[in-house]
Amino acid sequence: MGTPLIQHWIVSVSRAAGLEGADGLEIPSDAPVDAAWRRTARHTGVEADELAERVAAHYRLPVADLGKVEAHARRLLPAPIARKLNVLPLRCTDRSVSVATADPVGLYAEREISQITGRSVHFEVAPPRRLAEAIAAAYAGEPEPLQKPPAAAPQREGGARILVVDDDADSRALLRRVLEDSGYRVEEAPDGPEALDVLDRRGPFDLITLDLRMEKMQGIDVLRRLRSNLSTAGVPVVVATAVEDPALAMELIEAGADDFVVKPVDPPRFVLRVQAVLRRRSSAPFGL
Repeated sequence: MGTPLIQHWIVSVSRAAGLEGADGLEIPSDAPVDAAWRRTARHTGVEADELAERVAAHYRLPVADLGKVEAHARRLLPAPIARKLNVLPLRCTDRSVSVATADPVGLYAEREISQITGRSVHFEVAPPRRLAEAIAAAYAGEPEPLQKPPAAAPQREGGARILVVDDDADSRALLRRVLEDSGYRVEEAPDGPEALDVLDRRGPFDLITLDLRMEKMQGIDVLRRLRSNLSTAGVPVVVATAVEDPALAMELIEAGADDFVVKPVDPPRFVLRVQAVLRRRSSAPFGL
């Protein structure tokens, strides 16, 4: 007696939706997602966009609007990872990221995205072909990573050296304790000018956490100075803001921030965000 066929999830969706011909549809569970979509569309006579609506309704998810991709969300996921997982970040907040996918039950992709971004993942559904085209357009000009020199061994996250910049002593003390408890080496700066001096005298650092609102020099001005200096242009920066404002988030990303967190900082989430930024930087194409 043969082994029963374990059907691809899209077969179950098609049958539950009552699509014509779905009862005779057979696709093995290990079939590639794009192939499963194509076969389902041919067998049921349903166009890809309508099938996306059926899949989204079945899993109670939105249909992705691939024409609206926020730059700061896209920056959260390096191009090679987006291409590998066939996903596209659409929007993000301090705590979550909305991602277009053709495989809404892809647990591996969800775990990978969450680990890299440090955020919870909310899937939205898109047909594979349209999604692939949108990914290609969003990441146009961003190459696959080049092979790194063998002598450049990756640094352990636990040994990363971090500079905490904040004009509030209590905030600096909290972030220092949280980071040191996670194994990082931490130094502090009480304002922007001091941070620039520390970086000049005691750099390089592996990451900088930067408060946005400081009296002597605003955080965004410090960030722009960092990005205009060749020695600090590539140092990852996480900015702490007092409000969650999409327009402000976009301004920070355009100024060169790698990510942002909203105060008051949640320590476990903050550490995840730092880890995520370090991972994203380590997976970026060499030399970029």
